[in-house]
Amino acid sequence: MEGYIKKINDRVIKNNSEDKQKRIKKRFLVSGGLTLGLGLAGFVSAFIAFIVLFLQFETDRALISWFVAIPFVIMIVIGSVLTRIGDMLLRPDGNVDENTQASSDNKDEKEIQG
Repeated sequence: MEGYIKKINDRVIKNNSEDKQKRIKKRFLVSGGLTLGLGLAGFVSAFIAFIVLFLQFETDRALISWFVAIPFVIMIVIGSVLTRIGDMLLRPDGNVDENTQASSDNKDEKEIQG
């Protein structure tokens, strides 16, 4: 996955301005967080439905609630991946954030000097 993130990061850096890079990172984080949150909420509700139905000895319907939970588990995985990509984009370990920090430090030094 790290190689995939590096490819995305390189493409984002090459083809976009610094402002657009930050917006892309934010979109990854927001979409990943929303997908992860919806997946968790759906899974928890399916789990609660399973517990309630199982305790009422309606095992056939309880099994159906687990089938309903499957898409939500997939959403959790997708949301986690999107959030991880957004978190790793523009990172200081050789990526744009380090360059951004260096350029802002240079600007601060120039302002102090001149």
